[in-house]
Amino acid sequence: MKFNERVLELRKDNNLTQEEVAEKLDVSRQTISNWETGSAQPTIDKAIELAQLYNISLDDLVGNTSSNKREDLHIINKLIDKEVTLYFNHESDMAYSPRLRNCKIISVNDNNIKVLVNDKKEKYERLFFLKDIVGIELEVD
Repeated sequence: MKFNERVLELRKDNNLTQEEVAEKLDVSRQTISNWETGSAQPTIDKAIELAQLYNISLDDLVGNTSSNKREDLHIINKLIDKEVTLYFNHESDMAYSPRLRNCKIISVNDNNIKVLVNDKKEKYERLFFLKDIVGIELEVD
């Protein structure tokens, strides 16, 4: 998908008018129109603001999403409501524990995964960045 098509798609998906986006980014409505028609592109500063407006990464904004990432998300989404063990990379905030057992996946998005941890003493929700997870194993009874 071309950048201009992506900008138009994001605006429509978020039910915003060109005027509303322009106001939020402190540019003219014509500027937004030019981005959407492909006759102009935003500066890097405005591209960052645009990505923040839609709560996506710059990679996602410019359509630089790998097919592997989409495939991985599709697989992980099939594990929602399932008991799993999560395995973390050594640089994550879970470095002291390379895995977390007895988790139930609650939700997944492009950047993170929310799980319900079933500790022996308590249950609690926890949010992890997908970049910190190197593996997911389905718990088998």
